Amino acid sequence: MWTRAHGAIAAGDIDRDERVLAGPDPRRGLTLIARPGPALAARFDALLDRLAAAEPGQYRHPAADMHLTVLSLFTVTENPAAQLAQRDAYRAAVHAAVGGIEAFEIGFEGITLSRGAVMACGYPQGGALETLRGRLRDQLRARGLDASLDQRYRLVTAHSTLLRFATALRHPARFAAMLEELRNAPFGSMRVDALELAINDWYMSSASLQRVDVLRLPARAISQRS
Repeated sequence: MWTRAHGAIAAGDIDRDERVLAGPDPRRGLTLIARPGPALAARFDALLDRLAAAEPGQYRHPAADMHLTVLSLFTVTENPAAQLAQRDAYRAAVHAAVGGIEAFEIGFEGITLSRGAVMACGYPQGGALETLRGRLRDQLRARGLDASLDQRYRLVTAHSTLLRFATALRHPARFAAMLEELRNAPFGSMRVDALELAINDWYMSSASLQRVDVLRLPARAISQRS
C-alpha cells in the first residue's frame, strides 16, 4: 500500500476529495469508534502541523474528530432512513458483541498512505480488536443487518486517518520525501476502554455527529495467587 501510494504522491498523482471542503456533508452512516486520548491526539495534531506547513490547503482532521474505526455498521450513504429506522436493533447487536470484551491497548507508530490520505498506523496488543470485529459481524448477520456491512472494504487494520488530499500538491516530490522521513515516527498508544456508537458523516465531523451510545469496557481482571 505504501509503495504504490508513495510513488503516486511523489508524482502529484493524488486522489482529491473535492467534497471535503464543500461544507457540511449530508451523508450518514452508523459506526462504532474509539477515540485517542488527549496526549495521542496532540501528537497527531503536531504531525498535521508539519504536513500543513509543507502543503497548505489539504484537509486535516480536527482533534475533536480523530478516531479509530472499530467497524462501520452500515456504510455512509445519501439515503440512510431505512437503516436508521433500525438503530435500536443495531444498538442491541453492538451490546451483545461487546459483552465480555475487556479494555485493550493500541500502539501507534509510523504512517501509511493511500492516494487520498495520510494515516497513522495502529498495532493492537492482543486479539481483542479482531475478536470484537468478528463478534460484531456475527451479531449483525444474526439480525439481518449485514446488507451494507464492509461495503468499502473488509476492515482488518487499525489506523486513524489524519489528512485527506483536497487540492493539488504544490511540491509533490518534497512532500513525499517528508512522508518518508515520518514513516516510522512514534506516536504513543491509546487505551480503548470506551466505545462510541455514532451516526456520522463520511469524515466523522463532530459538528454533525450524533452519539447513539457509549459502551464502557472493564479493566482486565488481575488474577490473584492463593
